[in-house]
Amino acid sequence: MSIHLIGLALLMGAIISIYLPMITQTARILGSGPMANVPFFAIALASSIAIAVATGSRAEQFQKIGTLPLWLLTAGVMSAGMIIGSSYLIPKIGIGAFFVLLVSGQVLAGMVFGYFGMFGVPASALTWGKVLGALLVITGVYLVTFR
Repeated sequence: MSIHLIGLALLMGAIISIYLPMITQTARILGSGPMANVPFFAIALASSIAIAVATGSRAEQFQKIGTLPLWLLTAGVMSAGMIIGSSYLIPKIGIGAFFVLLVSGQVLAGMVFGYFGMFGVPASALTWGKVLGALLVITGVYLVTFR
């Protein structure tokens, strides 16, 4: 894995740690987690369309949107749930505990999805190193969340 890919993934993690609290602030100002999603998704949609158009001719890809299986579109529902959930949880459990739990859920689910080859990811064996890593993640959750 190249260093620039690792750097990009770290940057994306840092961006998540910025934008979720921003959505939480939006929910606080508007008085509603679901309403905080409205401007967020409107700007995300406009930005996505602008980036897609700016990076090349996309008429064929835009036409294919209607052919997507409905189950793939549930990712939008999951995204809305993530935003609403973060605007509810961050003020209640704190940002540190929230992110430790969030990343831990990703690591553990990623191990399961990888092992079974779910959602189009290549199957990968469960190794003692991965199990030890998962146990360390769970230990970290305990230390950060319950002190």
